[in-house]
Amino acid sequence: MKKTAYKAIVLSALLALGVSCKSYDFENTDDNLNNPSATVPSSLLTASQAKLVGTLSLVGTATPSLYVQHLSQTQYTEESRYQTINFNWNVVGSGTGQQGTTSAYNKPILALQTIIDANTTDPAKYVGFGSTNNQLAVARIMKAYYYQWMTDRWGMLPYTEALGGINKPNPKYDTQEFIYKDLFKEVDEALAQMDAGAGPQGDIIFGGDMAKWKKFANTFKMNMAIRLAKVYPGASDYAATKFKEAMAAGTITSAAENIMFPCISDDQYDNPYQDDYVDLGREDECLSDVLVNRMQALSDPRLPKFGAPAAATGTFVGLRYGWANAGSIPNTAVSFMNNDLIKNSTKSLPMFTYAQVSFNKAEAVILGWITGNAQTFYEDGVKASMTQWGISAADATTYLGRAGVAYNAGTAMNQIAEQKWLALFYQPYEAWAEWRRLDFPVLTPAVDAINGSSIPVRHAYPSTEPSQNKANYDAAVAAQGADGLFTKLWWDK
Repeated sequence: MKKTAYKAIVLSALLALGVSCKSYDFENTDDNLNNPSATVPSSLLTASQAKLVGTLSLVGTATPSLYVQHLSQTQYTEESRYQTINFNWNVVGSGTGQQGTTSAYNKPILALQTIIDANTTDPAKYVGFGSTNNQLAVARIMKAYYYQWMTDRWGMLPYTEALGGINKPNPKYDTQEFIYKDLFKEVDEALAQMDAGAGPQGDIIFGGDMAKWKKFANTFKMNMAIRLAKVYPGASDYAATKFKEAMAAGTITSAAENIMFPCISDDQYDNPYQDDYVDLGREDECLSDVLVNRMQALSDPRLPKFGAPAAATGTFVGLRYGWANAGSIPNTAVSFMNNDLIKNSTKSLPMFTYAQVSFNKAEAVILGWITGNAQTFYEDGVKASMTQWGISAADATTYLGRAGVAYNAGTAMNQIAEQKWLALFYQPYEAWAEWRRLDFPVLTPAVDAINGSSIPVRHAYPSTEPSQNKANYDAAVAAQGADGLFTKLWWDK
């Protein structure tokens, strides 16, 4: 899609999304989509997709990459030392106002629900925006994607009653188990209802290509299934069944099919890292010593793709992780992320990659879920990550022969976990979720931690929840555990 067309759709989307609210609104009481003046499905879809940058990057909070120690903080070190406990229900865009920080409930999720409602109650009115079934399918898949991102941060969530408006001003929290199973239902039903008609207008990810949406949905489904491996480990259990369904129906099959979110040069919708490192001139995060030291020990050829040599020495230097006195080290003495990742306004953001799919398959073989060769899938994962980062096939082969990387059946799960930790470098929320689930590599908590003595495994609910939605908040805490950074989620065994 041309940038001018993209911008026009996004701008029209903003007009469709800006109104006011008096119901329970999850932190944004001045914004309301419950009564939009007009329903324009294409604009609503574009606007909901534009917010994905907040689920795919460090815009809004750098905590996921700090928790997994891909990055360290240079001057303001509080987040790497676990200062912030409570996080709002926010998803953050690249720009300001409507394009910037907003409630995930009140903007992208409600926009998607509006598409669903419109095409359910009066489908004939909206056939000009794509086939009814395909509009519904894409909106349902996208809504499921947002909810999984949210439940993997907080655990139990307002879900079934979350969009009730004035009819449900105090929504209950559903369990994470219920949410996950309902998300699978949504994705399965969306896949089943896709038809040969036109894809939805306003789709800035695939341009309405429903074959690509089918692969997206199955890749997403496979990734959700492997997340549940520790609560449903058996080869005939729920997670294995959903995994095999996704695999049979068709996930992405090569690095060329990596699912990437497109950023554009318009400053309101560009790569969010560029906003921080160029527009604002901030240098708050650099590569951690944990990451750099491990990649150097493995002679990992991706290191120059992840980062840049320290300006003062021309060598790769990671900053000590979680150190209160990090500000005493000049920025010129440490390695920041590669300029292509943080200063390129049109750099795409990975949503799902073939490396993930391959590592998932390797794990599934070890679990007994599927047949195949775990070593082959593991090596495919490493090769796919190398391809993604522009490393030659020859260098990938050399890397796979190195001690600690060469497949060893006795340590295979740890090797899969470590290589996934590396491959997910530019996918912060996925990296955090998979590190929590796999418990490897073994990471040491921040040396100067402000809160706790371990690494955070969730975000605590918005600080207003105990007063705004007290009864339901209290019930969630009683069921899930203390509302802090260190209470494990349902799937994190």
